[in-house]
Amino acid sequence: MSQHIPEPVDPRRLAEEGKTLSGSLSLASLPRLAALLRDATPQVLFDLHFGRDEYRRFTVDLGVKAPLTLECQRCLGDMQLDVDARTSLALVAGPMETEQLPKELDPLLLGEEEYLDIAALIEDELLLAIPSSPRHADADCSSHYFEEKQDLPAEQEQDNPFAVLAELRDSENHN
Repeated sequence: MSQHIPEPVDPRRLAEEGKTLSGSLSLASLPRLAALLRDATPQVLFDLHFGRDEYRRFTVDLGVKAPLTLECQRCLGDMQLDVDARTSLALVAGPMETEQLPKELDPLLLGEEEYLDIAALIEDELLLAIPSSPRHADADCSSHYFEEKQDLPAEQEQDNPFAVLAELRDSENHN
């Protein structure tokens, strides 16, 4: 399935031709993403379809699938995040065009050369899929925080430091 990706590509030409590119890339070849991963050996599967929409805008439909191994920010253990994302992009020349796009299209601003770096686009999509603070679900996390919280006696868990203030407020209201 791996396909040689021509770099850089002219997205407008590919859109005029209605081209589709698909293949796989090593996560290790994406330096910004690889720096966040515990294991960069898996592959990301991708497909890009270039075309035009009903308003003749140049569009790129991007799909990515990858297993990302991240560090859980709670227990610091390995955490698996399976990314399966799709997005629709429209090529824009500047902020004015961006504001006119419908909600279902995200803007894709090209550089001065008007060419598209496909690997960078795939990397951007994977980076957007990572939560700002990756964590296991509470039940799956090996953090001792949850075990300690469950072991507390009921009276300790319900101790409210503001209870005294509430009592004072209530007693003042009755006077």
